[in-house]
Amino acid sequence: MNCSLMFLLMSLFVDVTFSFFFENTNQLENPLFSSFNVKQNSENIHLEMIDKPFYNNVLKTKTGKIAYGSSYIEIYDNLEKEEYLFSDLKDKKNISYYPQSESVIMRRYTGFFEFQEFLVHKGDSVIMSFDIKKPIVIKYSRFKYAPQDFNVENILNDNCFNIHTYVGKATNLRMSSFKYFFDDPKESAAQLKRSGSDKVKAIEQLEVKVCKDLLPSTTSLQKKTQVILDSLLFSKQISQPVYDFYKNKYANILLKLEIMTESKDSIAMARQINNVFDDKAYVDEYFNQCLESFQKVNYQPKIIPYEQSNIRDHREGFILVKNSKLLNSKVKDRLLFLSLGQVDICFRDEVETYLKIFVENASDSFLVKKANLRYQKDVTPATTPSNLHLLALDQTQVTIEEFVAGKKGKILYIDFWASWCGPCIQEMKYSRSLIDQYADKGLEVVFLSMDDSFQKWEKAAIKQSINKGNCLKVLDSKGSSFIQEYKITTIPRYMIIDKDGKVVNANAPRPSDPKVKQVLDRLVEK
Repeated sequence: MNCSLMFLLMSLFVDVTFSFFFENTNQLENPLFSSFNVKQNSENIHLEMIDKPFYNNVLKTKTGKIAYGSSYIEIYDNLEKEEYLFSDLKDKKNISYYPQSESVIMRRYTGFFEFQEFLVHKGDSVIMSFDIKKPIVIKYSRFKYAPQDFNVENILNDNCFNIHTYVGKATNLRMSSFKYFFDDPKESAAQLKRSGSDKVKAIEQLEVKVCKDLLPSTTSLQKKTQVILDSLLFSKQISQPVYDFYKNKYANILLKLEIMTESKDSIAMARQINNVFDDKAYVDEYFNQCLESFQKVNYQPKIIPYEQSNIRDHREGFILVKNSKLLNSKVKDRLLFLSLGQVDICFRDEVETYLKIFVENASDSFLVKKANLRYQKDVTPATTPSNLHLLALDQTQVTIEEFVAGKKGKILYIDFWASWCGPCIQEMKYSRSLIDQYADKGLEVVFLSMDDSFQKWEKAAIKQSINKGNCLKVLDSKGSSFIQEYKITTIPRYMIIDKDGKVVNANAPRPSDPKVKQVLDRLVEK
């Protein structure tokens, strides 16, 4: 790096307002942060959102089509992803997340394609504003951060025009493609007329077009960001882990675009992917995207009808990856694991078949264990006769008769839900509010999960703050006469059991429905 460029970058640091403060700084005495109250040295990552919420994760197009982003905060923890909706944070304003890795990527959306990302460590307690102009504060941490660790995104954005939009579009190629359709009235009309495989192929072709459009600017962007990151590390303004994350982030984004545009042949791309993994570069969400793009380009399964649309057959895609000779065994194991997740989304009833294939072929014991926890259905070892078996979080079992008998004299509002059910999760905050409203009136809310996987259920229960005694999981729902008798075929579904243990309302109003209070008030007054 020449001296003039170094001087320019060093001057930049003087003008940049630090967004990171240590615990003993005066900034933490500001009333803005006074409500922050978390345990020090916890294994969890704690986050508290402060001040007035502001949401702008909305995509507007020239034809009037509007799309809304689903989440405000996302946490990427190696092969795990947690999403936190704006509405959830607005109500609760705090997150407590138990990471599996020593550090995770925390993403905060500032627009539909724009987001900021930070590397946070196990045990960190973070204060963050809904206003992106306000600083991020680390209240407690066992990791020694450097002054600019939480300001890297702002520094890069100030020096690389529109960097967040480039990254966001490259990350979310599917929505970038939709924007093309809905920005152009002719394209929008043409897409509406397409059907079957033509519709799927049109979107895929546009994804490649997006990548070709982004490739030149991203190539330049990767070079510019590397110069800035080198200077930040040299001047000890950022720590080594933060440097590694951002360096590999922009390198992997560029690699993804090169894969999608087939800038090199498959063998050369596979060699590059294998090298990235073998060199122990930062293997994270961006590396996962490279693998998924490699699968999309090189192992393209047939298009099949699915519900009201058409999709690529992920089951066939899984087998194509399994039979591939391009990737080394460790990288293939990771891609197979990701592919197993694609099968689970669209073919949940068949995922155990592909789980068995994965377990038989994968050499990575960590991934095998993780796959079994995530996708293996529970075995019901109970011998007590019952029409419905329930599993508690401590993995003890109870029958519905035993559970209700233990609640004699209580009114039970039953919430049937699952971790994968969006409407169930949206209703959850209303179910939680009923707990507080009827706490002293003899009513309890009981959460019965229909999840197949213990891990998915446990994770969602903790996230939704319902991991108490009244949170259980239904075992063998297909073999339960109780489930069949009351025709619980769709969720969310709600039921009321009276003080005598009888089902008095098998299809009760949702907790968000004002009518639910009328129904419950009549029962508690009896």
